[in-house]
Amino acid sequence: MARRPDNDRTSVVAFAGVWAVIAVLCFAAYLLTHALGMGKTTTATHAAPATVRPTAALSHPALSLTSIFSAQPPSLKEYNRRQLRTLITTGDVIPARSVNYKMTIYNDFLYPFRRTAGFLRTADITLINMESPLIIGCPVTTEGMGFCGNPRFVEGLKYAGIDVVCTANNHISNYGDAGIRETWQHLSASGLRPCGYQRVAYMTVRGLRFAFIAYNTVGQRFDYAAARSQIQAVRKHADVVIVSVHWGREYVAVPQIAPGIADDNPRHVAHWIIDSGADLIIGNHPHHVQGVEIYRGRLITYAHGNFAFDQMFATPADCPGDPSNFNFMCTTREGVVGEYTFAGKKLVAVRYKPVVIYDYAQPRWATPQQARVILAGMRASSYLIARMK
Repeated sequence: MARRPDNDRTSVVAFAGVWAVIAVLCFAAYLLTHALGMGKTTTATHAAPATVRPTAALSHPALSLTSIFSAQPPSLKEYNRRQLRTLITTGDVIPARSVNYKMTIYNDFLYPFRRTAGFLRTADITLINMESPLIIGCPVTTEGMGFCGNPRFVEGLKYAGIDVVCTANNHISNYGDAGIRETWQHLSASGLRPCGYQRVAYMTVRGLRFAFIAYNTVGQRFDYAAARSQIQAVRKHADVVIVSVHWGREYVAVPQIAPGIADDNPRHVAHWIIDSGADLIIGNHPHHVQGVEIYRGRLITYAHGNFAFDQMFATPADCPGDPSNFNFMCTTREGVVGEYTFAGKKLVAVRYKPVVIYDYAQPRWATPQQARVILAGMRASSYLIARMK
């Protein structure tokens, strides 16, 4: 019994020693964790704010043509998923003529989107360029160049998860200013955001504010000074500025002017817009998939081709433009859907999913063979653009 106090003291010392070792190991782990930048710190008290940046932002390679057209999409696993925001865009959407006719006879105003809506809805923001007004009493026809669509087309837009509808193009005014105003009313009444002709659409996704502006250079000249003024003004109220532009010659694989129709060089316009403060340009109108350009670290997509359109020519001889010029079939049946991923304000990943139009109205995902050919043409066009002066 006389030895028990010594045993107790020994046990206490051993117990304290174990906890001392644990404390030392924990402190060492804490120091190591913060030295590696792995700590879940909410404030930076010992470093300037400019030095506190996500490791992923430092290690992720800059956007390039190689990464855009790589067979394997770039990995985004190093990013916090909540910091990623996606934008999906399509080629030209024209709910007129045969597209309107098909929706009317099928009594199905979701028809153009039924094969693609599942993907379109996955984005944080989905954007289209709609190239005809929506008016009550629109004539149902399969001919002519006076475009209009049934206001019920907004049902399809909602079904496909469309958020922003840009309306700056050469056919939106086919029914005059009244037709444009009525179109905006139909869109706004359904919760859709129109943009174009001085209207700016804003959307905030998890604290990041996007602004959408649209310009038309077909049938009218581009106002360089006014565009720069608007972009700089919008820049003060948005984190990311995206500009939709209608431009250039139709049915060609690289951006060109169309004398007397579209006299502004798309590349000159694009560079001016980027220099004015835009972050991304979404181009359309040529009815042919064109390439992309990276200018001063910003992406310019010159043309996504067609999405919902009715030019299904029966033979290569009927197809406008050069039928062998980087296309799988007639250029007007082809398009790409662009998926643009932002990490914070920075565009870090871009992918394109090709589509082919069927039944004069409905885009469907291209087969693997079709997709390879369409993307090969888009890639070839991009490298041709890169060599232009």
